[in-house]
Amino acid sequence: MVAVVICARCGQEREGAGKVGLPGSLGADIESRICAECWKEWLSTQIRVINHYGLRPAQREDREKLYELTREFLQLGVPASEV
Repeated sequence: MVAVVICARCGQEREGAGKVGLPGSLGADIESRICAECWKEWLSTQIRVINHYGLRPAQREDREKLYELTREFLQLGVPASEV
């Protein structure tokens, strides 16, 4: 069963994104703070973001940039480990 969250992006109390398959604090933040609706919106947007910036997710530096843009889009802020 997926938890209900108050979404960091839309502010609504909705069903959470559930297991998103991303590592570390980013995955944990999404799973605990992002609703399924906003997560789906990001999944469709990230393709355009990858193409716009010419990102190659297999490359570490590009993957880190994509994670940064994911945090920005979902309004998750900077992870505590980077403050």
